[in-house]
Amino acid sequence: MNIFERNAPKIVVIAVIAASFSAIFVRLIDAPAVAIGFYRLTFAMPFFTIAVFGWHRKELMSISLKDLGGSLLAGLFLAGHFFSWFTALGHTTVASATIICLIHPIVILVITALILKEKTNSKAVLGVLVAFVGAAIISGGDYSLSGEAIFGDFMAFLGAVFMALYFLSGRRFRKNVNATVYVFLVFGSCWAVFAIGMIGTGTSFTAYSATDFLWLIVMTLVCQIGAHALFNWCLGFVSPLFIATWENGEAIIASTLAVFLFSEIPTLWQVIGGAITICGLLYYNYHDLDNQRGEIHDRTGY
Repeated sequence: MNIFERNAPKIVVIAVIAASFSAIFVRLIDAPAVAIGFYRLTFAMPFFTIAVFGWHRKELMSISLKDLGGSLLAGLFLAGHFFSWFTALGHTTVASATIICLIHPIVILVITALILKEKTNSKAVLGVLVAFVGAAIISGGDYSLSGEAIFGDFMAFLGAVFMALYFLSGRRFRKNVNATVYVFLVFGSCWAVFAIGMIGTGTSFTAYSATDFLWLIVMTLVCQIGAHALFNWCLGFVSPLFIATWENGEAIIASTLAVFLFSEIPTLWQVIGGAITICGLLYYNYHDLDNQRGEIHDRTGY
């Protein structure tokens, strides 16, 4: 086992920090959700295309049809998540959209426990629930009964469902596929969905400022490569629930950034909720550490 595989849980934390900037970039870009998704993937694809056809062509050609289909399916779920998430940020606050979208650990728990009939560490489950409760409290002061906010909240919920399905697909198919090849297929499928969406909705490919394109490039490097590419690699060594739970930390980081950039001052309840979320994350990480070591051992033999 190399040093990166041994430190996969820590790499997840780094990816979470990078992903926390997604909401900020979306707010800074004056473009519709489908265009943001299209260009975010367009700027990312050359990195993985060159890597796959330059060094992993053999692994790509040897992939089974089942794993190919599963990887493409994960890309569809990722596209659904991106579109829902970007749309939500245009209709509600950063804190509300982030918190609601981060309920995907609960969706994963429901699917793995009730549908897949998998055993889960009860103490780790408690950590997930505590983190979720804290995250829900954070958004308490931001909720509004306006139609626009309700629509934004609903889209954020859809983003959570798609994210859960994306992680579960990755858990099922990522371990059988080379990491670079898997990311290439997932991102390629996601890009194709957005390309079809651009054409189907008549969305302009060029009606955006140089500043918008600059932020799109930065967003690609930080969030698409620095976050989602790392998440997909980590799925080969840690559980999707581990990643999903640590993602609750995005609420703290994104909300803090929104304070300085958009003057979205958190309420007392949001501060209390943030503290509870951090406690839940630490509790979960402590009690699930042995499970993570066990999964790494089972997948690598070390």
